Amino acid sequence: MAKSFPPILIAALRLLLGAVFVFSGTEKLMDLKYFGLIIAEYQLLPHFLIPAAALSASICELLFGLMLLLDFYSRTASAALLCMMAIFTAAMVNNELRGLDHECGCFELFSQWYGLKEEIGLGPIIRDILFFMLLLPVALKGSNRLPWVSSPPAAGE
Repeated sequence: MAKSFPPILIAALRLLLGAVFVFSGTEKLMDLKYFGLIIAEYQLLPHFLIPAAALSASICELLFGLMLLLDFYSRTASAALLCMMAIFTAAMVNNELRGLDHECGCFELFSQWYGLKEEIGLGPIIRDILFFMLLLPVALKGSNRLPWVSSPPAAGE
């Protein structure tokens, strides 16, 4: 029989990943125009959808990251982030295979602070796959509850 993930591991992953996604979503919201330009470089969306994609991706990262930090439906939040990570990773792999060189759009503010440029490539792809793998235990074993409610109401209440 397979061993379950210890609750302390789930909590640690939830807090770590929640902080990462809150930071990532916040920095994208701080400069939506720049994030939109990066999305445009992927050449996957029609131009008129790019502002909406930039805004929605940023808000989703921030919202789902906060949900992880607060343990507010953390399974649902991590499942949504898994979908986002799959899309991000597929887009990077697509552009890497097409030979398109540009920034990946991840942690841009952090990169600007330290003078780093994170181009699409094997490093960001592996990092996103790692994030995907770290989100899996939370999606499988995290809570799907309100943190201020100790137990769900009984049926018929």
